[in-house]
Amino acid sequence: MMQETTFDFKRDVVDLSFEKPVLIDFWADWCGPCKILGPVLEALEQEDQGKWALVKINTENEPEIASYFKIQSIPNCKLVYEGRLVGEFTGAESKINVKKWLEDLFKKLNLPEVVEAQSDDFETLISEFKHFPDQQLIPKLELFLLGNPEHEEALMHITKHEVFFNPDHAIQRLHSKKDLKEFIDHLDDLKSIAEWIQLSPNEKHPLQNAKKELFANNLAGCIEQLIEGLQKDPKFGNELCRRVGIALFHFLGKQHPVTLEYRKLFDMNIY
Repeated sequence: MMQETTFDFKRDVVDLSFEKPVLIDFWADWCGPCKILGPVLEALEQEDQGKWALVKINTENEPEIASYFKIQSIPNCKLVYEGRLVGEFTGAESKINVKKWLEDLFKKLNLPEVVEAQSDDFETLISEFKHFPDQQLIPKLELFLLGNPEHEEALMHITKHEVFFNPDHAIQRLHSKKDLKEFIDHLDDLKSIAEWIQLSPNEKHPLQNAKKELFANNLAGCIEQLIEGLQKDPKFGNELCRRVGIALFHFLGKQHPVTLEYRKLFDMNIY
């Protein structure tokens, strides 16, 4: 639960809502029903183990935010997800009612169920998936991150797969981090891949064939097409072939067979 002493609406509600649903509890010290509902919400947040976040906003301390949400009476709860208001209720509801209300909304949002996940499970989890990129790995890492929201390696791993299928969301995951400087190089790689994935199909360039090879699970063929692009038109798209190739090698790692076979040849065509 977010403490009000360090409250920042953009960071603690809007940005966080791109990672998980955020339930805002509008309350005040003088409100009797608020004191009944508050502990109910706090207990449910703990029971759901990080599936959603509770943010308590005192309407006396944050009148502008209360006005923005047109709060007429309290307690008033609003659920925000991916920057949008997706549900709300007013009054001191019972724990059973609130739990059902949340569950019904989560089903509509198609959220995964929370599972307990230990940091030690990460290597085991990713070892089960051999393809790159692998769309089926993304929901598995979503579950892992729900249980381990501060696991930076898992965050890096999910974004380097997700960027091929949902580029904007992958990039948003990093933008929601408080200290973006730690991820700046990875963010640059994500942006290069996003630019490639979103390249207009009308563009006739080896980058298009490279994309087809990648999604056909032929990484070697993908790199070969990027090298062809470097040879034919190295300046295309602000050196997009070079940027995409470097990003892919970063994602694969130095010991990946494709990196070992093609990195030297790729670099020779850059210089």
